[in-house]
Amino acid sequence: MIITLAGVFLLILILIMVLVIRTMRYTRHHGEKNRFVPGDFAIDEAAERLSEAISFETVSTQSSEDFNEDAFFKMHRFLEKAFPIIHSKLKKELINNYSLLYTWPGTDPGLKPAMFTCHIDVVPVEPGTEDDWKHPPFEGKISDGYIWGRGAMDVQGGVLAIMEGVEHLLESGFEPERTIYLAFGHDEEVDGDKGAYAIGKLLEERGVELEFLLDEGTPIVHDVLPDLPNPVALVAVAEKGYLSLELSTSSGGGHSSVPQGLTSIAILSEAIHKLENNPIRGKVDGLVKRTMEAIGPQMPFFYRIVMANLWLFRGLVKRELDRMPATKAAMSTTIATTIFESGIKENVLPTQARAIVNFRIHPNDTIDSVKEHVIKSINDPRIEIRKLFGSINPSHVSDVEQPAYHLLRKTIKKVFPEVVVAPTLMVGATDARHYAALTENIYRFIPLRADESDLDRVHGTNERLSKQNYHEMIFFYSQIIKRAAGPLKKYF
Repeated sequence: MIITLAGVFLLILILIMVLVIRTMRYTRHHGEKNRFVPGDFAIDEAAERLSEAISFETVSTQSSEDFNEDAFFKMHRFLEKAFPIIHSKLKKELINNYSLLYTWPGTDPGLKPAMFTCHIDVVPVEPGTEDDWKHPPFEGKISDGYIWGRGAMDVQGGVLAIMEGVEHLLESGFEPERTIYLAFGHDEEVDGDKGAYAIGKLLEERGVELEFLLDEGTPIVHDVLPDLPNPVALVAVAEKGYLSLELSTSSGGGHSSVPQGLTSIAILSEAIHKLENNPIRGKVDGLVKRTMEAIGPQMPFFYRIVMANLWLFRGLVKRELDRMPATKAAMSTTIATTIFESGIKENVLPTQARAIVNFRIHPNDTIDSVKEHVIKSINDPRIEIRKLFGSINPSHVSDVEQPAYHLLRKTIKKVFPEVVVAPTLMVGATDARHYAALTENIYRFIPLRADESDLDRVHGTNERLSKQNYHEMIFFYSQIIKRAAGPLKKYF
């Protein structure tokens, strides 16, 4: 068939029309008109309470010998003093001595409970960085409009904001129709095996089935994407799995003056080189596509053309996302060699070599599929591959069409009317995975405002939370709990 020049122009014109029409239908989301306006609230007093909470060094380390149980007991006593109505109206249970579970009974037993979680432990301050802090990390100093200290962002601020919100609702006489659980694990920073895991098992044994669960997680990010004028509230609807593989090999030893072919170091290095040069390819589909669809309408016109027509520009979008480590990690399973051990002396040929490779598994993959990829990529019978303890498959991807997600999205928009709400993937691990048996509707979000520099403060130096944002956090939790306490159909 002969295609005339006029036919080519007609095809191009049709393509342009399709692109433009799809882009015009890809409309901008405007800010929420009927926003919730916080009433009078003694934020200065709330900031003082958060300051005091930060002063308790509820640090989790990998060594049980370093566990400071007195700090956790002091935190428990402080919460009782700071929130007397909660402790008189709600049922409090101590789980494995240090974790806390509160039950706020609802008036309608036909409604499944909702659960709000955070954790009361924090990461340690890196030795040698103490003098780099503007204020001592466990002082809880209030200065320049901020509450400073370890845990302000991750995540004493979240625990206290939930407690402040519930105390405020109780003080106003509010009674929920739906039972509300508050759960605060004590060892999230070291996998949560004694805290959230125990809480989850206890509720599972009691036959509890939740309507939804909201855990701490991704924040409201500002100025992270230069072409996006609006801040984005990222709601993680899934989190990556975790896998560490030990790769090892052995070879003949001897004196370095008479080498006998490739050493174990060389053999293992070649295997790692093969693996790291054969990554597991990411895709612009599923959750990544949903994220793009959520933020795309707010971007400049050229970007909207691309986002509205992923069927044509999918490869271009993938190349751009691959350029940035954070977005690349959100698209695929990551591979990182974290430990390499071999040799005992500079003139002795090593007989053994071992390396640890860590994988954060995307929901598109599994532990088994990743291990199969490693075997095929290395393709060397001299390399022994062993799975280490602690591996876990990626979480279930929670449905963004559920009433609970719509409730969460609409509440975020009411409290933060200028933001774009987008589902995303949590590249780290949270306590939420320990509650997977209780509900399929698990969302990970914390109403914490953060720009690129703030993200470095989490687990880093000079962690801080602005009083203004803390006020917003308290108001958000009071509203989401209040709205979740009744039927959810009206939010769908």
